Amino acid sequence: MPSSRQSTAAATTARHPLQRLFDGCTDCDICRFLMDESCLLFPEMYRLYDEAVAQKRSPSLEVLKDLADRCTLCGLCPCPDVRSNVILAKAMRTQRQGLDPGARLLSDLQTFARLGQKVPRVANALSSVPAVRHLLEKIFQLHPQRQLPRLAKEDFFSWAVKEGLQRKGPPPQGGVRIAYFVGCTAAYLFPQVARAVVQVFRAAGAHMEVPPQQCCGMPTVVEGDMARSVERITANMNTLLHAVSEGYHVVCSCPTCGYFMRNLLKENACLATGCLETALEAGVAKRATAGVPSHEVTIPSGPPKRPSAQTYGPSALADDAFLNLSPSKRLQLSQHLWDVGEYLDRLRQQYGWRPRWHPSKGRWVYYAPCHQREQGFGTPYFDLLQEIPGLQLKRVGSSTDCCGMGGSLGYKKAFHEKSLQLGASLMEKITKEDPQAIVTDCLSCRLQFQYALGLPVYHPIEVMGQALVPAS
Repeated sequence: MPSSRQSTAAATTARHPLQRLFDGCTDCDICRFLMDESCLLFPEMYRLYDEAVAQKRSPSLEVLKDLADRCTLCGLCPCPDVRSNVILAKAMRTQRQGLDPGARLLSDLQTFARLGQKVPRVANALSSVPAVRHLLEKIFQLHPQRQLPRLAKEDFFSWAVKEGLQRKGPPPQGGVRIAYFVGCTAAYLFPQVARAVVQVFRAAGAHMEVPPQQCCGMPTVVEGDMARSVERITANMNTLLHAVSEGYHVVCSCPTCGYFMRNLLKENACLATGCLETALEAGVAKRATAGVPSHEVTIPSGPPKRPSAQTYGPSALADDAFLNLSPSKRLQLSQHLWDVGEYLDRLRQQYGWRPRWHPSKGRWVYYAPCHQREQGFGTPYFDLLQEIPGLQLKRVGSSTDCCGMGGSLGYKKAFHEKSLQLGASLMEKITKEDPQAIVTDCLSCRLQFQYALGLPVYHPIEVMGQALVPAS
């Protein structure tokens, strides 16, 4: 790069996460071609780099400031430092400028839904009134063609209380014990998905509980609201690891929540403490958790076996975006959290759970979303659904395809067109298959598919719940 980088001003700017991101990625150059069609950040970054080389001067921080807004934290790029520096840049900007009220509300479904849940019918009805709709567009900076999803008449947590899923008393003795982390979208917008999780695990003979929980933190991290994020992440880590200490296996049906807690929080955690020590501590705690067979499943003692998690060593070039959170707890949580489909597949493959299915029909496609793929446990739902007689299900999408929604970002006026641009390749592939419905783990993808394609969309666990033959 130009020698002007050596100037005092450039040296000061280089300490900013966006400058570190720019310097590191342009020195590497791999993502210029790897991410050229599935990302908004890298094409712009390399355009700025080529421009800087031609002009023989480094880009200023003012020029680079747009880069962070182009990242949705999809996880498709190969380097943890990319995500860490984007998160740090977003957080620094929010700390300096504050968070736009619309962005604060749009990224905080938990608070918005809890307020609206007191009068869901009124809240949903008001959002259909043109004057109110126009006001919401201004407050949230919504694109005029995007409609905010409607709140469920009864959220999952209210239903869980009625079902006795929130324990008051000592944990039960024996049996497979499951602590379910729900995620805000399933809890408040699509509670039928969370109810299906309970239905299927109960059919497998597991004891289900729903511990107290906050938003996973991913939506607020994407907006740079780190103070609120850290508070919620800390609460969740304490609650879920306490459940683990009592012999529960923690499962999650939302791939974004799972990716955030298993991957993002773990990345670069070892910069803050001894990596080998915390990895060993997490592994010992995991192996100490015993799973006991239910009356329907013959399960050997010990929890389902997962391959040892990758650990990261110290790096002078890396940055830890979550330095204020316990690295030991971050690593332990990563080790003990299971995707619902992943855990059900372990029950079937290793422990002999043999569900019976009603015949089904339909020509459907299955899309494994970004945050599911990046957790590296395969496509267990697709394999499980193959057992349902009569169901025609075909996989669509490559390892770099993304729906483009980016959580709530696709609703924003400034990101709407970019969202559709990112998802165009995937939408074309789905359209070519001419399916009757789409199956995907991600509820944000569900919202995007419904908007862009107008097709029915289901979570795999809903399909399983509908086809499952009740135990006699």
